[in-house]
Amino acid sequence: MPFLMMATLVRIDGIFVDVGANTGIYSIMANSVAGGRKILAFEPLPKVLEALRRNLSLNNIAEQVEIHEVALSDKDGTAVLHIPDPGHGLLETSASLEQGFQQVHSTITVPVKRFDDLAIPDLIGVIKVDIEGHEHAFLRGAQDTIMRDRPIVFAEVVGPAKRGAIGAFLHNVGYMDFRLRPDMAIHDGEVLFDDAAWNHALVPAERLAKFKEICDSCGLPMLRRFNVS
Repeated sequence: MPFLMMATLVRIDGIFVDVGANTGIYSIMANSVAGGRKILAFEPLPKVLEALRRNLSLNNIAEQVEIHEVALSDKDGTAVLHIPDPGHGLLETSASLEQGFQQVHSTITVPVKRFDDLAIPDLIGVIKVDIEGHEHAFLRGAQDTIMRDRPIVFAEVVGPAKRGAIGAFLHNVGYMDFRLRPDMAIHDGEVLFDDAAWNHALVPAERLAKFKEICDSCGLPMLRRFNVS
């Protein structure tokens, strides 16, 4: 997925939006291939924010990335962020607004916003969203902006994700889902969980030819699953 996203950034105009920016790896990569492009990074977890700011500074791009210390959802206000056990000794980054996403060790309250309510005036070209099972809510809260700009969206879809809600959203806005295996991009007609393809590309139907160009540049064949009766 990182290579495909980088190939997309050099072929699609508009800013890059990093939802669930974590420690900043995708924002850093985006700047490396599209220097000068505006980047918006959203991350609500305080300890992870510290690492994000440090990594951006170490890569000399702190001025290029606009950080928003909020979680994105389908409402404005506050919400409970569920944090798993950090007993492994590493920085725990997989917090979720979804209570049942995984076993919870602690919680904090964080500000949440709808992306649409931010009224971003810039054209948005690419969105990456990895927010631990809450992707469906982000999409609902960003529907007007997605309809306006028709960005290509790269989203994590793990086992507990609300795939039906994501599929219904895509149908309503005229998007197609491709699950991204290391050796192929597969369109199923519905959003499926695939243990070999946690990352999905959500593509406007009218940009299918451009997405094929992007996949071709990465040597990634596009396949469509169908049943033979």
